[in-house]
Amino acid sequence: MSRRVKEMLKENNELQEQLSDDGKKVLTDIVVYLRGAPVSMYEQERVRRDITQMLIDGEKRGSSAREVIGEDYKVFCDSVLEEIPRLTAGQKVMMTIRDMCGAMAVLSLLWGGLYLALSAGYGDLNSVEPSYTTVTSGRLLQLVIIAAAGTWFARIYYPNPYKSRAKLWLQYTVPAIIVVFISSRVAVILKKPLFTIHAVLLVPIAVILLIIYKIIDSRVA
Repeated sequence: MSRRVKEMLKENNELQEQLSDDGKKVLTDIVVYLRGAPVSMYEQERVRRDITQMLIDGEKRGSSAREVIGEDYKVFCDSVLEEIPRLTAGQKVMMTIRDMCGAMAVLSLLWGGLYLALSAGYGDLNSVEPSYTTVTSGRLLQLVIIAAAGTWFARIYYPNPYKSRAKLWLQYTVPAIIVVFISSRVAVILKKPLFTIHAVLLVPIAVILLIIYKIIDSRVA
C-alpha cells in the first residue's frame, strides 16, 4: 500500500467517526462493496471520502444515510464508479501476482511450522523426517492452485458479502471442497521430485514472498 493510500485511509477512518451509528453501518456496506470494484485502492478511498462527506452533510441537514444515497447502495456505488478509471489488464495481472504471493507466503509458513512442530516432537530439528521435505511437482502445483483459489474467492466475496447462507454454501463452500479435492489428487498423482528442502528454509522463502507482495502492493495501489 502506497503512502498516499495509507494517508487517505487514515483520514477516511477519522472522518467517518463524525457519522451516526446508522451512517457508519451504511458506509461499512459501501466500503465492502467498493473493495470488490475493479479500480485502484487509491480511487476506492477517494470515492469513500466523497461519500462519507455526503453522508455527514446529509446528517447535518437531518437526512438519514438512505435518504442521501437511496435504498440500494450498490446502485449508487455503481453510478459513482462509472466515472472512475478502471484497472488496466497489466494492473489486474500484477494484483493477482501480489495476492498469490501473499497467500503462498502464509501457506509456506504454515507448511514449515507443521514440519518444525513435528520435528520438535521427535526431539531432533535435523532429523531426516519430517523436518526435511521433498517438494514434488504435484505439491508445488497444489500450493499454486490453493493460493489462486483463495484469491478468486476473495475477489467474488467482496461485491456480495451479505448473501443468504444457502447462496454462500453454493458459491463458496462447494467450490472450496472441489478445489481441495482436485489439488489433493494433483499432489498424489504428480510425484516427480523437484527438490528437498529443510522446513526452516520455508521461513525466509515466506519473507521473500511477503517482500514481493509489499513491493507490488505499493505500486498498484
